[in-house]
Amino acid sequence: MSPPVTRASSRLALARRKAAEPEPYSLRSRAPLGNASNVIGVHRAADEPRRHKAARVKDSAKTKHATAKPPSTENRSISEVCDTVKQPVPHTDVCQDSEHLQKRADAPQAFSCLLLNIPDVDSADAGDAQMCSEYVRDIYAYLQQLEVAMAIRPRYLEGQEVSGDMRAVTIDWLMQVQREFKLRQETLLMTVSIIGSFLQNNPVTKKYLQLVRVTAMLLASKYEEIYPPTVGDFVFVSDGAYSCGDIRRMERIILKRLNYSLGRPFPTLFLQRACKVGQAGARERELASFLMEVSALDYDLVHVPPSLTAAAAFAASRRILGSGLWSASLQHYTGYSEETLAPVMQAVVRTLEKVSDQCKLQEIKSRYVKVSSSICKVDGFPSDLWRKDRF
Repeated sequence: MSPPVTRASSRLALARRKAAEPEPYSLRSRAPLGNASNVIGVHRAADEPRRHKAARVKDSAKTKHATAKPPSTENRSISEVCDTVKQPVPHTDVCQDSEHLQKRADAPQAFSCLLLNIPDVDSADAGDAQMCSEYVRDIYAYLQQLEVAMAIRPRYLEGQEVSGDMRAVTIDWLMQVQREFKLRQETLLMTVSIIGSFLQNNPVTKKYLQLVRVTAMLLASKYEEIYPPTVGDFVFVSDGAYSCGDIRRMERIILKRLNYSLGRPFPTLFLQRACKVGQAGARERELASFLMEVSALDYDLVHVPPSLTAAAAFAASRRILGSGLWSASLQHYTGYSEETLAPVMQAVVRTLEKVSDQCKLQEIKSRYVKVSSSICKVDGFPSDLWRKDRF
């Protein structure tokens, strides 16, 4: 037996049928964004216009000769309140706004910039969209946050079978692979970062150290290179010690242990900023880039943030070549004073002395001769260029 049809149920069924039937597109009412609410039900929404109309007729009859008063927001329904927000927000062009802000002469600046008379090194790049001059400082601030969040703890190899000297030999061998495959310097530095991030929480034996370093360079090549080497290429350079399946399995292990977080910044990004602020020449850039590779070999500098490593390498190159002291602009944009850079600069110079005097690492020694001959036109830096009293 079917239930009795009442007036309420029939009106509800009628409202549901009307809601199910598609209306023409031109007749649909489109509420502004944010005004759609689930407070009003189906039958209440169907009867809402009729109630408003009846209420307006009664109010007009009662207050025909009375002075009109603005209705209060408490007594108005949701639809009436929403009717006051029918005008859409005008669209603004982001490029036009940024150009307008850049052209303003009274734009506020940092108080330290005004006090120290520090020039804006990004003002000349306002017309170049690729330089991102509007938010370049935010980018480097974010990179500094990343290097703190993804930091490597000092002397992370203590208690492991792998030592600091073995790490230096590993990185020197990776430099040879980089030269053979003609990879970028960013690929090498990212490989060192992946190895440090993995080994500090996942100790491995000497047997699997070569597998870790080969797999780390494979990951860095996929991240940085346009045409990265294949897995078979790394099997070849490892002299067949591991198969393609071993490298793929280690690749999955490293990615899972690092939680797929490979975005730790490397010193090259910060060196570009320092060279731009310091208006460095080709000789300073080349020497600073070489000093960053030298610092990557030093086990005592594994915990140093990449931004500090880049600033110390650039400051040391300026000291060695006599290009000038650490200026206020460099301190403002890099965030490091000369006193903060001094210990790292001394450590880099100590490593440079080891490379020049007696070194079993053949690749870094050949690079040392190449860089010194191109900069100083001799097969080695003169001792007076990097003597200890200058640092």
